[in-house]
Amino acid sequence: MSVNVMQLLDDLEVRIERAQRLINVLEAQNRQLTQQLAENALNASHASEHTSDSDASTLVLADKPPTSHELLNQWYERYPLAFFKGHTKPLKVGIHQDLADREPWSNKLIRRALANYVNLPRYIKAMREGAERIDLEGNVAGVVDSQAAAFAANKRKPKDSADAGSVHDKRKRSKKAVSGKQCAANKDRVGRKSDRDDPLLGQKVSETYANPSPEPTRQDSSLSMEEKLANLQAKFRVQ
Repeated sequence: MSVNVMQLLDDLEVRIERAQRLINVLEAQNRQLTQQLAENALNASHASEHTSDSDASTLVLADKPPTSHELLNQWYERYPLAFFKGHTKPLKVGIHQDLADREPWSNKLIRRALANYVNLPRYIKAMREGAERIDLEGNVAGVVDSQAAAFAANKRKPKDSADAGSVHDKRKRSKKAVSGKQCAANKDRVGRKSDRDDPLLGQKVSETYANPSPEPTRQDSSLSMEEKLANLQAKFRVQ
């Protein structure tokens, strides 16, 4: 019995020694980690104290919201599979919400930047019925329906209508010019006089086209030749 007790005590003493060595190792590691943490905190404090004024101004500028055009240029770089400077693809319906979830800017600024893109002629041209829509990662996210395609087509019409209107105005002005020339020619023709030989008087008589002389009244057959000649002379003197 005493032998067993002595053996147990020896085993216990060995375990205690092992535990003590383990404790010593852990304490050494703890002191080392504590020292490293203190050094890191000191270095971080020195780094923050030596931040330059230019770095601080850069941080301030970074918080300033960009313009809508500047933000769109950033999207060209951040989402190259969705926003294109050349060949353009229609964006998915609700792309504004996807951008609002990722961008730190206001909804108003995001909408303005998005409007700058979707109103580009190349984007409007891409909005054709059946064309695939894409999300910010360039994945297919629906197609352009007939209503959206018709809306985009209406945006392309004003230019064509303006061109047609300008052609119509040119034709209208041309017709007015021709009509004006004809009116001037008619006035000139009305104002001209021509000379003819009077078989009775044997002299030139001026005749105005605009105001033709009234038809001579029928004279009584009983008038003599001298009376008729006198009447004719009196009439042409009045003219």
